[in-house]
Amino acid sequence: MEWTEDLAVGIIKIDEQHKELFKRINDLLLAIREQRCRAEIDKTIEFLDDYARFHFSEEEQRMEEAGYKGLQEQKLQHAVYLKNIAELKHQASLPRESGMSYELSVTATQIVVDWIVNHIMNTDKLFGVYLRQLNA
Repeated sequence: MEWTEDLAVGIIKIDEQHKELFKRINDLLLAIREQRCRAEIDKTIEFLDDYARFHFSEEEQRMEEAGYKGLQEQKLQHAVYLKNIAELKHQASLPRESGMSYELSVTATQIVVDWIVNHIMNTDKLFGVYLRQLNA
């Protein structure tokens, strides 16, 4: 999964946080593919959960301060992601041989890759446009 400029929201702090999420997601997917130890995978999933909560809080605060009307939709989508991360944690807690299981790999890809790219492209970018219009 590669960060490209077409994913940029146009808000430096948010874009930097998204880039960090991409880096950590890539770390997780690589750890699963290489069947690294369970502790490393679990630690990365935990980081993604914690970092998403931090990022979502900052994003929502900026939206609230800007009077963004899409804030409630953002909160709902963020809640879905956190629910999905909880499911990923659950799957990671199930018995697996070494670091990887097919189900864990599929779930991780759906949750952290598909969701975040879709969310950035279809929701976060709208906030970037809103801020640029507000500041114009």
